[in-house]
Amino acid sequence: MSTAQRLIEQADVCIKAGRYQDLIPLYEQLEFQVSAIEIEAVPMNTIYEPLLASYLVAYDLYSARSLVHRIPEVTKTESPQLIVLIQVLELLQQWERQNGNLKDIYKLLHQSRWNSALAPLIAVLQDSIQNRELDLLAKAYTSLPVQLAASRIWLNEDTAAEQLVATRGWRYDASTGLLYPKAPEVTTNRPIGLQEFGQLADVVAHLEVKQESS
Repeated sequence: MSTAQRLIEQADVCIKAGRYQDLIPLYEQLEFQVSAIEIEAVPMNTIYEPLLASYLVAYDLYSARSLVHRIPEVTKTESPQLIVLIQVLELLQQWERQNGNLKDIYKLLHQSRWNSALAPLIAVLQDSIQNRELDLLAKAYTSLPVQLAASRIWLNEDTAAEQLVATRGWRYDASTGLLYPKAPEVTTNRPIGLQEFGQLADVVAHLEVKQESS
């Protein structure tokens, strides 16, 4: 069995087992193997699509942008799923700059067609984007109208109230229509991500250049 085939099988196992955090290093290795050896039996879009989706799930926009820059234009135009994921990246960047709407991302992900290999990862991506928005709402409000929360996560009011109470421990007062968020847990000792690693590498490179010139 070739290294590429072994990595593909490992990635499939991770997806079926829900171990999405393990996909990034596998697909990064696979991208290197296939592009370096030029294995024609493995279409590059079958690597780029899940790798880009995995970066978006991890909210690693730095690595996602880097990946998009190195994807050949012909591959982008020939893959409808890849085009949608690139649009999602652009919308997330707009949202990060506070001039975008997560509702547009939900709509795009929900209305696009995904093959059976990518669909489970897209479902996780939808959940991760929704959870990110809900964490921000919980930090910003001690109480908020259910209409506001529902509109921000693209659900109807009844579904939103039921889901937030059941899955996030929020309290809902039906008489006032207000939701009372539960503050998100603060995580400590978070391992350094690819975005932070890239920024750290830039700083180290700058210091090395500065030291050589002195």
